[in-house]
Amino acid sequence: MADKNRYVVTIDTYVYAENDYMARKKAHQITEDLNAESKDSVSPRVIEIGESPIGRLDYREFDDISRPKTKEEKEQKSPF
Repeated sequence: MADKNRYVVTIDTYVYAENDYMARKKAHQITEDLNAESKDSVSPRVIEIGESPIGRLDYREFDDISRPKTKEEKEQKSPF
């Protein structure tokens, strides 16, 4: 990669989901899919997630934008 320049690209997209949890899940799935396809050429990450109802000026930014844990991660017992 030493022979290549690095660029910053900001991508904005809408995600339609039943609730906040599913919106977070879909947003992180998009970044994971991009990472899986692109190898080392990109490293997308979720910067912000918010709700923006159609036809309204309201915007509610999520306090928690972390990737939701999978069922397997939830079932794992902590060693502590």
